[in-house]
Amino acid sequence: MSTLPVASRPRLVFLRALIWGMIGLIYAPLFLALQTGFQGLGLGQGASIPAAALAGAIGAAFYGARQVALAGAVVGLLVASGLFFALPPPIPLWQVVLGAAVVGAALGGVVRFPDRCSHNLPGKALAGLVTGAGCGGLLSLAQGLYPAGFNVAGALAFLVAVNGVLYVASVRWWVGLVGLRRGQACNLVEALVISVLAAAAAGSLWVVSGPLIGIVAEPFLDAIEVLLRQIPVALLGGVIGGALAGALLQAFELRWAHDL
Repeated sequence: MSTLPVASRPRLVFLRALIWGMIGLIYAPLFLALQTGFQGLGLGQGASIPAAALAGAIGAAFYGARQVALAGAVVGLLVASGLFFALPPPIPLWQVVLGAAVVGAALGGVVRFPDRCSHNLPGKALAGLVTGAGCGGLLSLAQGLYPAGFNVAGALAFLVAVNGVLYVASVRWWVGLVGLRRGQACNLVEALVISVLAAAAAGSLWVVSGPLIGIVAEPFLDAIEVLLRQIPVALLGGVIGGALAGALLQAFELRWAHDL
């Protein structure tokens, strides 16, 4: 039985809802961009599965990596900004993503972060990958049964809420399955996490600012314009889904994952 004072429980529900709402802000545009990319590769409705899996894994890494995650995001933004000024337009997305990933991996191999920043990240990322793929599969199946399609906000609210609850409920099992002993392969994990998050941040900056500064080739402008029009609605769905997940997690007193 919980020993928390009754007055503190609503505050914790609000706090956890706020935290997960912010996680939804990160997840929503990432999923939307990945889904658009996989649809461009011809996956159709099945694009939700790899998009949700990758968004779940990246979101879990960002949520669990602390200073390492912030370092990856900063590196990605700085590298992308430098390439925007250094390279002649148009600049392909792959060059920006690859450059940020290489610099991020190099930084992760050289700089020493606190050990717990990357401790258990493989298990956390795998938990996000698996639960994300499962939620994406459910969404893809539902979309197949409902040809008219779902509103972007509703789809994102579902993904963030269900994925968040499943992630917290299962992450300790995944960490126990693939967890590393403290210090084991720490630099390799940090390098990989910084590389992935730097690539994601750089790609996001290319999508958002590329059309404004004229570095995106003409064939991609229409697709990016459609994507950017959907982002505000997707953000709303992500925030609502995240807040719902956080409130449910605290209401049912599921353990926080920050101590892993």
